[in-house]
Amino acid sequence: MNQTQQQIVTMREQQKRRIDRRSKQVRLVSLILLGGILLALSIKESFKDRANEDADAVFEAKIGLANKLAKRREKAQAESADIQDRGDSSRFKYQFMHDRHHHHKQQKHGSSSSGTNDFDDDDDDDDVLEIRKLLKRALTKRPAKFELALGEYVKRHKVATATNKKQSEEYKYIVYVSGGNDGYGNRLPGVAMAFLWALLTDRILLIHWRDTFPNPASWGKLFQPPDGIEFDVDKLRDSLSDKILQFVPIGSSASCNNAGNGGKKSQASSGSGLACALVVREDYQKIAQKDLNKQYPEKVLLFKSDDYAMPLLVNNEHYKEDVKALFNNREANVFGHIARWLLTPSAKVQQTVDRTMESLGKYNFGMHLRMQKPMPAGGDKGVKVPDPEVFFRFARMRAEALGFPASETVFYLASDDARARERATLYFRKYDLTVRFMDGIKFGNDGDRTSVESLQNAIAEMRVLSMCDEIIGSYGSSFSAVAASWGAITKYDIRADGSYWNTAWNEPCWRFASRGHNSAISDAASLPYHEGCHEGQSTFKDWQKSNWNKGKSS
Repeated sequence: MNQTQQQIVTMREQQKRRIDRRSKQVRLVSLILLGGILLALSIKESFKDRANEDADAVFEAKIGLANKLAKRREKAQAESADIQDRGDSSRFKYQFMHDRHHHHKQQKHGSSSSGTNDFDDDDDDDDVLEIRKLLKRALTKRPAKFELALGEYVKRHKVATATNKKQSEEYKYIVYVSGGNDGYGNRLPGVAMAFLWALLTDRILLIHWRDTFPNPASWGKLFQPPDGIEFDVDKLRDSLSDKILQFVPIGSSASCNNAGNGGKKSQASSGSGLACALVVREDYQKIAQKDLNKQYPEKVLLFKSDDYAMPLLVNNEHYKEDVKALFNNREANVFGHIARWLLTPSAKVQQTVDRTMESLGKYNFGMHLRMQKPMPAGGDKGVKVPDPEVFFRFARMRAEALGFPASETVFYLASDDARARERATLYFRKYDLTVRFMDGIKFGNDGDRTSVESLQNAIAEMRVLSMCDEIIGSYGSSFSAVAASWGAITKYDIRADGSYWNTAWNEPCWRFASRGHNSAISDAASLPYHEGCHEGQSTFKDWQKSNWNKGKSS
């Protein structure tokens, strides 16, 4: 045996020893898990109170899933080593599927080299749906560096908004100013963007929330302070210096109070150096290109937004690497991570969410049907949407494709049209499927925005949708886009012509990307989504064939 052959033999022996060690480790883990199962079973026997049974079942399911995953890891390691022993590295990435296919072929013909079924029925019965739920929990878990950044921000915010008014002058602020008649699907993305801007540039976020609805809902009626910090500027007027508050608008219009040049910028006359700048849509391209601290040195920024221009900020070369670090190198759910902290529902809203979730199932398919969305279309203005059954058929198809068990699945419908509920009841009853709705919803043109309760219910419906396993939404509606991102769900949309579209990017829609604003970040990976997520709802082929809102017929 020559030296090369001896080296090969030695390497294989070393590899075999490593595999043996790994196998022992895996067996040890399995024994520990088995011990945990036995312990769990003994504990369960000692408790007769029925209230504990559900918790025990969940615990056992987690132990069982961990056992299955450990078993799979052990097999994968053994197969990988076997392939390497054969020296067949050029086929490695395809070998696993080949071996599995070959094994089942042997089983079909009653032969097996080992005499055992390495891929037994227990493996094939792995609960894929439970793994999907584990994946959602992983996707919605707060990134570690973002968690640290939030901790630092909270400390800074508390100091800046303490009762010492003089101390508040030491900080810079960005004030989000909401549009009075904009829907929440348009406003909330702007709040999230303002917060990230504050985080990246060491500013303090304040929220100036205004409605022009008949009975407006304040920010505090919709959301509660996360980690005990207050954003609602109306509740902070006793804590902030007048030199800061002088630039905060009173009504729903955004302008620096003392502006002397058309409302764009303002310099305080006291000589204090405090100043205000207004940032509106015409200024957005600067967000993608400039060092924002140099571009906007003013003490107070008023940020007016009814859109999700976040792609401009996260692709700014001055902050791009910081954003990647905050969100684990993934910018496809920036809004969602911010929303899951910043948009903590108020107690009243959360009660509605909890009550609704109690009526749902183990697997939930959310459907958002925006049937009254006004869209201009030349001389014929109105909503161009397909019949509700188009949504229902797709939801049923998708749920079955995913393997959702009919007996454990609930289809949850959020809509601005009572007729959609009636049609949903008839459709799903025909297939012996369950559909649920939120109690207390009122309907009107483009939804009901006439009371505080209705506006709170809108936030509650958005949150319930975000907690579903899947979402199908109405193309061009920011409401379902925000809900999907809130829950880290890559949703499908039904277009006006009845076709469906996978969004492929679980973020709210940047509506103005297709109006020239995209040129500042022409290489951004997310542009295909943002350029196609909104514009043209009423100009798709055959949209004129929709009869849904002609005479409000059913």
